[in-house]
Amino acid sequence: MKNEKQISNGPMILGIIGGILGLPAAICSGACAAGLSTLADGATTQSSNDAGSAFLWIGLIAALIGLVSAFLYKKNPKGWGAMMLLAGILSGVTLITFNFLSFIVCILFLIGGVISLTQKKPAL
Repeated sequence: MKNEKQISNGPMILGIIGGILGLPAAICSGACAAGLSTLADGATTQSSNDAGSAFLWIGLIAALIGLVSAFLYKKNPKGWGAMMLLAGILSGVTLITFNFLSFIVCILFLIGGVISLTQKKPAL
């Protein structure tokens, strides 16, 4: 048997877990953003709804990018690893709402993206 190196499954697993946890984190970020914006002086209902919607969509887009990059990771590890880093950055934007679940999702995406970008390409 040959001693062949395979592409690591770690980033794929981290991306799937991050994407699954990212969906409820996005909902929580939207609710937290709407709740925090109602506490501001002079905030209207419309501005609270807009803030909640913006953070909800940012979180959902990050979760979907993370899931897609996890599932397509084996085809192009470097490209989809960079997309996982983008998902980590987008989920990091939602940390402004003090959402701990978004923090976990951000860390999972960033670790998965860094692992996929730094691993050696397997010899054929």
